[in-house]
Amino acid sequence: MAHIILIASTDLVSDQRVHRSSLTLHQEGHKVLTIGRRLADTPRSIERKYKVKLFRMFFRKGFLFYFFFNVRIFFYLLLHKFDLVCSNDLDSLLGCRLGCFFRGKPLVYDSHEYYTEVPELIGRPITKGIWKIIERCCIKGLKYSSTVSEGIANEYFKKYGIKMEVIRNLPFRNENFGHKSVRPTIIYQGVLNEGRGLELAIEMIHNLPCYYLMIVGSGELELKLRKRVIELNIVDRVEFRGRLPYEKLHALTSKAWLGISLEEDLGLNYRYALPNKLFDYIQAQIAVLVSDLPEMSKVVEKYDIGIVAKTRNPKELANVVAEFFENKVNREKMLNNISLAYNELVWENEKPKFLELYKRALAN
Repeated sequence: MAHIILIASTDLVSDQRVHRSSLTLHQEGHKVLTIGRRLADTPRSIERKYKVKLFRMFFRKGFLFYFFFNVRIFFYLLLHKFDLVCSNDLDSLLGCRLGCFFRGKPLVYDSHEYYTEVPELIGRPITKGIWKIIERCCIKGLKYSSTVSEGIANEYFKKYGIKMEVIRNLPFRNENFGHKSVRPTIIYQGVLNEGRGLELAIEMIHNLPCYYLMIVGSGELELKLRKRVIELNIVDRVEFRGRLPYEKLHALTSKAWLGISLEEDLGLNYRYALPNKLFDYIQAQIAVLVSDLPEMSKVVEKYDIGIVAKTRNPKELANVVAEFFENKVNREKMLNNISLAYNELVWENEKPKFLELYKRALAN
């Protein structure tokens, strides 16, 4: 049994990947501590089978948050016993790498995204430059690392010569389904930030008068999106459900008819994105509508489980969605295909690669 610490800059409430990693290691008999940070709306207690610790941070965002968060990580690792650390994403890697270096312990880096290519850094050359320096200093020479898609793994190999294990964001098998909504319902789940295609989804619903859109999540765009819904006079057809813990999310998602992931091609991070919501939709056994980006479209086309958006014109996209639902033969075929994808694209099938990575790291 090893003492493993997993560290992320989120509050862990809806962070499915960190939860899967932590729970899987706990089930293997390891002593697991998962560290995150407390936000204003974080519940007082987070019930998990493994231990959870949330740092209270004076600074909530920006350079000072990331600086002091990594300082706290470093000193925590310096003063506590552990056998291995997993850093989840670049924003926690500096503190983790320094802590592991001084303690002589192995480090696993799990890159959930191509951090220096996220849309939030577009138009911010100084901030992006700082993150690139941190990336270059911390990632080069890593022995044990993983990421979510082949595209991101290939980019890191070309850039730093490291071979990242591709461990996709697949959910646990879940057979608890809600009743399908009588009304044609489309769902988006995730962060409400730039580049997620949320404005496009709202404009599309405006052109689908009989359809209903559920937006599940929170983020900096929420107020702007709510205003646009009011302007279009579709308040009765768009519902903002806020951020939900993943335990409650599956039952809600399974009520929908279609799940959307309409990320824009804003840099390499979104281009090679393979978001967990895509696999959550499949696990809820609903069809999907995704952007025409390589990683997402590859999954949809391989299993034939939905629509790859060849246009970003809301009227044209609305017509494609309407045609999809009105073609009963084609829709039934896709629902059968979803059953196949549902059984294959689960964490239980991806887990062996994950455990092998940690086995090698612990044997170091």
